[in-house]
Amino acid sequence: MAALFVVTYGVIALYYARQRATAWFMVSYLLGFLTPICHLLILYTDQVALFSLLGYGVFLGGIVMMAVGIQAFVGRRPQWRLALLLWAAGIGLRLVIWDGARNTLPYELLFQLPFAVAAIAVMLVARQIGQAGPIRAMLVGIFGVIAAHFLLKPFLVVSLGSGPTPKSYLGSVYAVVSQISTGVLLVAAGLCLLLLVIQKALEETILDAETDPLTGLTNRRGLYRVGPRLLVEATLRGEGLHALFLDLDHFKAINDRHGHATGDSVLVAFARVLQDLVATDMLAVRMGGEEFAVLIPHDTTGMRAARLADAIRDALKPFAEKGLPALTVSGGIVRYRASETLDGLIAHADQLAYRAKRAGRDRILQEPLDRSSERSDIGWAEGPRLVAG
Repeated sequence: MAALFVVTYGVIALYYARQRATAWFMVSYLLGFLTPICHLLILYTDQVALFSLLGYGVFLGGIVMMAVGIQAFVGRRPQWRLALLLWAAGIGLRLVIWDGARNTLPYELLFQLPFAVAAIAVMLVARQIGQAGPIRAMLVGIFGVIAAHFLLKPFLVVSLGSGPTPKSYLGSVYAVVSQISTGVLLVAAGLCLLLLVIQKALEETILDAETDPLTGLTNRRGLYRVGPRLLVEATLRGEGLHALFLDLDHFKAINDRHGHATGDSVLVAFARVLQDLVATDMLAVRMGGEEFAVLIPHDTTGMRAARLADAIRDALKPFAEKGLPALTVSGGIVRYRASETLDGLIAHADQLAYRAKRAGRDRILQEPLDRSSERSDIGWAEGPRLVAG
């Protein structure tokens, strides 16, 4: 089983650039794989002391490496000094009790203590995993059980006995119970870690598929996955939601006059403006070409949308100072109505943006709260600020 985990984590680390941290899980189970090898060498060689200490060290190192791997997996810098200190302290304690009386509670407790402490360290580090959910909870729980398992082993060995020497231990009933129980728990931990790795890989794949490669904004695919949820939440909570549609003015002329590379730079710079100004609960989308949209929840009156639109227009003024062509934007702000589809909402905002272009561009029109009103082009005329209707 350890070998299978080594191969699986190794393949993931090799072929998925964003999953390089799984190489530490590979190392962890590789060290665990060496433990039974050391046990076999105890049986079939005369170097009993050497392979007893080596088996103890690689098994402890495998658990410690698990904590290092999880820290790397969550994007944190591994605490190598603490990991090395924990491992060295465990080896030192093993050497201190080397000639102690086997099958006694003090000796066995001290023997198992480093493994229990290392498992607790993994449990604490696993709580830092940002992917909340049952998988993380299971991982934390499993390492809690592993820690308790190591602390219960001394009582079991005193009851069953493990023999007077390392070779006799390997032929004892206690060894069978100990190795099987530990193995089952570490297999469960490996499966949970594998599920976390797969979950993260899927999330990153979805994110890549839903991200516009040029601007880094959400694309249409992401809009149609997240947008309906925002509409449902707005309906259930009775909170308003507005859509802001934005169309860059004279963008074709920018491409024709300055070249497509400059046009791309303008799109990237405009996307950066949106990223800087859009709140975390909003959704900014590149619809395609020079068209963008923002879904703005928790906005009953449209003031959030109006302030955002105002800030976007102000942020475009320094473009010329940055060596970019002067840029203005036309747009429309509409409020979501219950039972309206996402396509209908976006299309309605797009129509209002089209009217803004026909009215002379460089303006954002806002639909009144009462759609039955004839005054449907409240917005900016020539000035930069929203005019209250």
